[in-house]
Amino acid sequence: MNSSYIQLFIAIIILGLLTNYFRFKVKLITHKLILTISSLLLVIIDGILFQFLHSEWLLLVLIGIASISFSLYIILPISFLAWWLVDGDNMYVLFGYLLFGAIIFFIKAYIANEKAQNELWLSKALTNSKQLNVFKEVSFSMQQSFQFEKLLQTILTSVTAGHGLGFNRALILLKDEDGRKLRGIMGTGPMSAEEGYAIWEDITKNRYKLSDLIERKEIEKTADMELNQIVKKLEIKLDEPSFLTRTLESGNPLHISKKDVNDDMLQLFRHLFNMEEMAVFPLISQMEKVGLLIIDNPVNKKPITATDIESVVPIANQAAIAIQHSRLYTKIEDMALKDGLTGLYNQRAFQSFLDQLFPKDKEQDLSLIILDIDFFKHFNDTNGHLLGNEVLVELARVITQSIRNNDVAFRFGGEEFVVLLPNTTKVEAVEIAESLRRNVEKAKFPSEEHQPGGCLTVSLGVASSEGIVGSTSYDLFDLADKALYEAKDTGKNRVVS
Repeated sequence: MNSSYIQLFIAIIILGLLTNYFRFKVKLITHKLILTISSLLLVIIDGILFQFLHSEWLLLVLIGIASISFSLYIILPISFLAWWLVDGDNMYVLFGYLLFGAIIFFIKAYIANEKAQNELWLSKALTNSKQLNVFKEVSFSMQQSFQFEKLLQTILTSVTAGHGLGFNRALILLKDEDGRKLRGIMGTGPMSAEEGYAIWEDITKNRYKLSDLIERKEIEKTADMELNQIVKKLEIKLDEPSFLTRTLESGNPLHISKKDVNDDMLQLFRHLFNMEEMAVFPLISQMEKVGLLIIDNPVNKKPITATDIESVVPIANQAAIAIQHSRLYTKIEDMALKDGLTGLYNQRAFQSFLDQLFPKDKEQDLSLIILDIDFFKHFNDTNGHLLGNEVLVELARVITQSIRNNDVAFRFGGEEFVVLLPNTTKVEAVEIAESLRRNVEKAKFPSEEHQPGGCLTVSLGVASSEGIVGSTSYDLFDLADKALYEAKDTGKNRVVS
């Protein structure tokens, strides 16, 4: 008996070594076959050495391996084979083998399904995380400057960089001032696959981050020179139908994967840029059609999927708003827009921003906060106007730190300040105003201990275009102003909407 066990042990080792050797030489399906056949051989060896003494549980191993490796249909013949080897007359044994195989198979299927679901969710989570990081970094970069060139470089680099959305190439076309033409403004990316691989090798070698690439594009004026020489010559009339005008009119992204011999403009783009498949995104801000963003993959030829298109839409929307802001800034750059004391925008700038940002439809909301320093006359009478100016400067700093990047703060006059909150509901605006009120109350101001209550405070009035039928920008300001007076009259240091 001991000799038989030694023989079985040696047989198992040899069988295991041979099985593992061949596993590395063949495909997955062959792996499964080898494993199943090896299990069957083990049963046969047991029969030779021990007259099938251990076959009942070895056959269970065989059925389990077959259930894990193959479909439910393979379990039937394996179970019948096991039943025949053990006891061909006892139907209970056959039923037990079939049940065991089915249980193992369904457990395997459940685990495989759970694994696939987890991998899918993990993939989506990683993709969403990357998109959010790109969107956050781009939003931050856009808010740092109104410089038009830098803004466009930020948009294009975020779409094409490996740390960004990873497309090979992107172009921006914008409407001119009279709205009759689209003009090519800027592009980034290679004109050939060879150029693209050289760029990738450089980026990989130097391990550039998205912010590094944006800075590099701004400094290296020769970057994408060949592409931009072609892009900046583009001048497209909007009264002539094309895939560009279709995208602007619809306001939705357009995915082009097939040739359209009837669209002359599409043929021109294919000829100029060697474009095969592309996606075109409308740049729309406050219902105003600013221009178009075009992306394609001329280097790796990667197909553009619906998920890819969805990932670009938030960047395109943010880009449209940022471009509008930049254009607005460019128009009024030479005017006296800033308050000389606080550095905030002044009343003249406020009117321009208000007119630009006031919603042209009811799908978006603009909210407004007016705030006033409580007992400021008392402060000036007690401490003098010079110290009062220091308070105004410090208050401007607190306001700036308390609002979001897209919000715009103004010194309206005297001790009165205004904050415009684009795409913000009244509820959100009240929360921001309340946070601002608390921050002012907590902040340290010079000689504030002489104020009533022992600290400097502000009263705030809030209004929103949300739900106001037929309202104008003047109505919005008037409502906020009335709310401010109510805050003053009902005890100060409070928010009224």
